[in-house]
Amino acid sequence: MRKIWTIIWLQVKGFFKSPGAIILMFVMPALFSWIFGGMAVNSGENKPLVNIVVNDGQDSKGIVALLKKNAHFEWKRTSLSQAKKNVSEQDAVAAVVIPTDIQERIKNNSLLFEIIVQRKSEEYLGLYPHLKGTAQLIQTTNQSVLKEKGEAFPQLLEAIAAYKGIKVEQQLVQADHINQTGTNLMIVGFAIMFMMFGLSGAASTILDERIGGTWGRLMTSPVSKLQICLGYLLSYFLMGWIQFAILMVAMNLMFDTTWGKLTYLIPFASLVILTVVGFGLMIAGLVKTKQQASAIGAVLIVSTCMLGGVYWSIDLVPDMMQTLSLAVPQSWAMAGFKEIISGSLHFGTLLKDSLVLVGFSILFFFIGLRAMKFE
Repeated sequence: MRKIWTIIWLQVKGFFKSPGAIILMFVMPALFSWIFGGMAVNSGENKPLVNIVVNDGQDSKGIVALLKKNAHFEWKRTSLSQAKKNVSEQDAVAAVVIPTDIQERIKNNSLLFEIIVQRKSEEYLGLYPHLKGTAQLIQTTNQSVLKEKGEAFPQLLEAIAAYKGIKVEQQLVQADHINQTGTNLMIVGFAIMFMMFGLSGAASTILDERIGGTWGRLMTSPVSKLQICLGYLLSYFLMGWIQFAILMVAMNLMFDTTWGKLTYLIPFASLVILTVVGFGLMIAGLVKTKQQASAIGAVLIVSTCMLGGVYWSIDLVPDMMQTLSLAVPQSWAMAGFKEIISGSLHFGTLLKDSLVLVGFSILFFFIGLRAMKFE
């Protein structure tokens, strides 16, 4: 164990002597998180705008009142042409059109709202459950007054909208934390990306050591191959955790972020770091020079991060891209972090994400160690 710790100490000490490595591993992720995280926090101060196109019928008034029960959005009545313009220019998240034949649609149990949307943004994904829940509430209300005559239905709608005990926005799961969770996931995504760059670069130093003779001298020393491998791998794992821990503390001080339960976060983050270490080792084992490792690593890291939801939510891309994202470890890592940070902690989802990352780790280490030349 003493020999392993000696290798770990030499690797970590050499890593922190490099200004470029420190900038890549600590300064860059903190800077990106501060810039884009600050933009996300400030954008949350203004409520997303939703236009409503509606006539002046009594039923419509009750429906509008129900829609406005969701205080997470700014609701503004406007004409159909103006609503289309606002949505096309992305000034409004969406436009909800309440048709003139709303009463007939309610009786026929057909679609109640016509939605105008430019793209499925994160705000729209938060709006849609509220619209669906409101439509269901309207249909349920109608069913309860089928035997009544006259103004029973619109009066009941107005009563429901006025009653403070009923909050339709409860249909929005974790709506209060959606912006904070998105900001935290953005920070985690930057940490994963720069960790992959940093640890891939650290692992590729094996190539320089092989050329410089350090690797050969280490092979002839009284140290087993297992001890050498453990020393290198544990040193990279320690570097990854140092980066992640420092970034967690820094972001907590700057944005008062929450990271969920540490009993879940620490084991899952360790698994993600282990996967990243395996990725770096695989790159180092497949190439012949450090320049090749940097070029190939950059292409693979950027492309898989884009595909895996590091830069934007997977929910915003087409279905085909969502399917392809399952082939990269970043998507599973981000899904697991989302469960932990949001507080959902669905055991089945976390277990699935963890098992897939274990599979990626085994694959990366198998390829890397098999390609590594111990000579």
